Amino acid sequence: MGWYSLLPTHLSDIEGWISSIFMLLGVVTIGPWALLLVYDLLFYVYRSCAYHIPFIGGKAQGKRRPRAPSLTERPSGQRRDAPKVPIPAATTGTHQHEEGLERRRTGNS
Repeated sequence: MGWYSLLPTHLSDIEGWISSIFMLLGVVTIGPWALLLVYDLLFYVYRSCAYHIPFIGGKAQGKRRPRAPSLTERPSGQRRDAPKVPIPAATTGTHQHEEGLERRRTGNS
């Protein structure tokens, strides 16, 4: 393999295959994420350029600038309500015991 090989010289072919397999696994793992990042960047550049094109772009037609979707605002402009999630009893300081409901002291009460 080379000077920095971990295995004996008669196993250099196996070491080559192992390194090739790990390189392939790295490409399979990182490749789709890298492609999505490149696609997102190119799409952003396209939308920004298309907005500024004279006569046919969004700026010439009086449209607003393209912006990223929001998690707190609906497309109509109304704000979204936070979901109503029940709080478990373990965080409220109450404990169900055989005699009934018992209130324990917590650090914040």
